[in-house]
Amino acid sequence: MSQLSTRELLYLEDSSKIFEAIEKTCRHAMSECTDPQVKNLIQNMSSQHRQWIQSSASLVSGSGRMQ
Repeated sequence: MSQLSTRELLYLEDSSKIFEAIEKTCRHAMSECTDPQVKNLIQNMSSQHRQWIQSSASLVSGSGRMQ
């Protein structure tokens, strides 16, 4: 894989922070939700965002920019 530019790394870091905020909001919504179907939908969204967080973090950490 080619090395990522500084601009690309910064974009991935920013995106990761946004995904973390969304995932945190999903966790809060799940704790407040009483409808099982809605809770399941939110849980799926949370899981997808967690995967995006892990994927973008691994790209950035592979380039030595993120912990």
